[in-house]
Formats: sequence, C-alpha cells, structure tokens
Amino acid sequence: MSVSNSSLIGANFGASGTTQLFALGTRSAGTDGTEWEYVNATGTFTTGELVTIVPAGTARTFVTAEAVLTATGIDIAVVQGVISQSEYGWVAKQGRNLYVLCTGTIAAGAGVGLCAVADGGGKLQVASGVAVNFTLFGIYVTTSSSTATASVGVATLTWPRVAASVGA
Repeated sequence: MSVSNSSLIGANFGASGTTQLFALGTRSAGTDGTEWEYVNATGTFTTGELVTIVPAGTARTFVTAEAVLTATGIDIAVVQGVISQSEYGWVAKQGRNLYVLCTGTIAAGAGVGLCAVADGGGKLQVASGVAVNFTLFGIYVTTSSSTATASVGVATLTWPRVAASVGA
C-alpha cells in the first residue's frame, strides 16, 4: 500500500477510527502517484471495495444505482484497508499498485465494469458481463484475477468513472 509523501501531518492511509482527524474531503498525495480523500463510512468497507463519495464527504458502497449519479457530483474511490461503519478513513482516488475487489475472471488489461447489486456491489467484473451504462473507465487491472467469489487484485486508477451511453 502507498504511504503519504505530503506535508499533511498525521495522515495515515492505512488507519481508520471513530475520531475525525481531518475535514471530510481533505485530499493528500501518496507514493506511486496516489491521491487520497478523507471520508466518513456509511457502511463497513473491505480492502479493494469501490465506494462513492458524495460532496459532503461521506462514502458508501458503489452500486449500479449510484452509477447514474456520478454526473451529479459523486466521485468513485477504492478502499485500501478495512473501514468500519461510522469510522473515518482514507480512500484512494488515483495511483498505481492499488487494491481492487474483483469477481469472476478478469485478465490483466481487460475492460472492467461494476458488479450488479445482487453480487453485493463495490466489486469489479469483466466489462462484457455488465449491463449497459455500468462499464468503468480509469481502472486498469495489472494482475489477473480468477475466482468465483470476491478476490483482491492490483490496479492502476486514473480517476475512475462510469461510461454513460448516449441516447439515439
């Protein structure tokens, strides 16, 4: 996992807790070109889980219903450790060598999309298996993943976002 290389004293990207240490939405740089945002968790998040961050600085599991909201101020980030419900912690917005939660078979470099809510949300799957409007851009899986259940892979993030289709 990346570490802070900024002058933000006390920023520990791997830690979470019940005490708010920074203003929600605070951003900090890390190694490997990473950028992190400080959030308050609305649920318990696991390593590699995709979350949405609303403008107020709260994070929730990224599910297909959230995908249409990314155009109205919701950001996508990836949790790099465990953050329990109501705790404060850091989520990764971009960078190299970051953990992502995957399901099914995803080859390195394959296009990815968001798993359906029935699968728990917050996970990636190969893009050919997702519904229209749920393909994700800005996530490049660098290690192959192939399991029937969720597993953690490694990826490069460049501002993850949803691909919206244009109506005819």
